[in-house]
Amino acid sequence: MRITRVALLTILLLAGLVSAEAQVGIFADRLLDPKEYYCPVCKKLVRPGHIGLEAEVAMIEGTREALSRAGFEYVLSRDEATKIGLFVFRFEERRGSAWSVERPASAGFHAHLFRRGNMIKVFEFNETQQPLSDNVLKLGTFLNRGARWITASELAREGIDKAIELFQEDLR
Repeated sequence: MRITRVALLTILLLAGLVSAEAQVGIFADRLLDPKEYYCPVCKKLVRPGHIGLEAEVAMIEGTREALSRAGFEYVLSRDEATKIGLFVFRFEERRGSAWSVERPASAGFHAHLFRRGNMIKVFEFNETQQPLSDNVLKLGTFLNRGARWITASELAREGIDKAIELFQEDLR
């Protein structure tokens, strides 16, 4: 089936019906040295933390879903003319359950949008879920999350959705 899709895309590219630039490349990297406090791509300050083993997979999957919902084709590649590079510097899973936690989920990443090798936009996400009692102004967010403690993947997906929303105009 994959070969059929590749063959069809090749035929469409040759026929000029689909532009190679219609696809958005996606890739993810993680902070390798927890003593570093700067993003190696955009040089912005980061607050590093533990990065779970599943971080890159969760980030890429969330980006794929968000791009699909927004109507964009994607491919897992660093070589596309337009690409989104995710840089994960914190991805800490909650310790506890959806109803009670010892430690809440925390996610921190940058999403870098590149076009033809040039970085054109950066989205920063840096959040640790907090109890409603710490900030009652976040009641809407609390309710949107199902009035429960969410996972690091769910928290990161909120950020990814915001990044794709910010990048939408530049992706078209």
